[in-house]
Amino acid sequence: MRSSLRRLLIPLPDTLLRQIMYLRCYRRRGDFKDPTRFSEFLTQRMLQDRSPEIAWTCDKRAMKEYAAAHTPWINVPETLWRGTDLSQLDLSSLPESWVIKPNHGSNAVHFGDPSTTLGELREVTRGWLRPFDRIAVGEWAYTAARRELIVEPRIGSGRPLADFKMFVFHGELKLVLTYQGRFTDGLRAVFYNREWEPLDIRNGAPRGTVSPRPQNFEEMVRAAETLGAGYASMRVDFYNLDGDLWFSELTPYHGGGLDPFTPESVDHQLGAWWAGVGAIEELPEGLPRLLLADPEESDRRPVLGHEGSQK
Repeated sequence: MRSSLRRLLIPLPDTLLRQIMYLRCYRRRGDFKDPTRFSEFLTQRMLQDRSPEIAWTCDKRAMKEYAAAHTPWINVPETLWRGTDLSQLDLSSLPESWVIKPNHGSNAVHFGDPSTTLGELREVTRGWLRPFDRIAVGEWAYTAARRELIVEPRIGSGRPLADFKMFVFHGELKLVLTYQGRFTDGLRAVFYNREWEPLDIRNGAPRGTVSPRPQNFEEMVRAAETLGAGYASMRVDFYNLDGDLWFSELTPYHGGGLDPFTPESVDHQLGAWWAGVGAIEELPEGLPRLLLADPEESDRRPVLGHEGSQK
């Protein structure tokens, strides 16, 4: 968003601001009072939910502590250092590969090694300690997170990681998003259902190649459903390295509410799951169903398909 436009939008009430952002993204108005779509529920959460249960979910240290306490059978990255003054960071005490990130933000990460200098880190992290940008995203819980930098060991020391984003609704896993080539220019994504069937769904990144079901998938499901329990919707993220499951983060605001799904019916189905409904019985004319209410009709699904093909 251009800086001049940002300045004009700053005085607007949050509700109006989010409506403008939603309209610009989806080319339609959103119903945030009586939502039915996933994107509308997400926006309603941003505008209205100021509960203690949501407040801590964008604090990286808090979510790691929660994961360690509730899912002790998985790995949780250690916090090697935390603070606001990089001059207090002893680089010689860090392992060969490590990562630095803001505790209270997203999409900011820097990988370090023995050649990394404090001068480099000061340049890279410039602006990271500022409050999270309300105008850009509007994710309230980030404002409740502790503003500091954290350093962790780099999982896999630079080896490719399998990245899993688990969509949990009311404690039940419904959808899995996998990323291939994370932190590279070749980022690709594949969606799967609970049975590890590839789905013809896109959500920004180009479609990748279908992968075998992980051997520890049920362990991953157990951890995701444990950590997502108690919420109408929560995305629980993991890395999988050589069969070892590592906690990544919790995400209460997938895509900031401004990341459209293709086909559009996915937005409806995820909204139904958020509302506590199983499969959608009716959709707007012209939109295919994502799932059928009657499991006996599974061989006639119009959207779900194997090998990512649209039926």
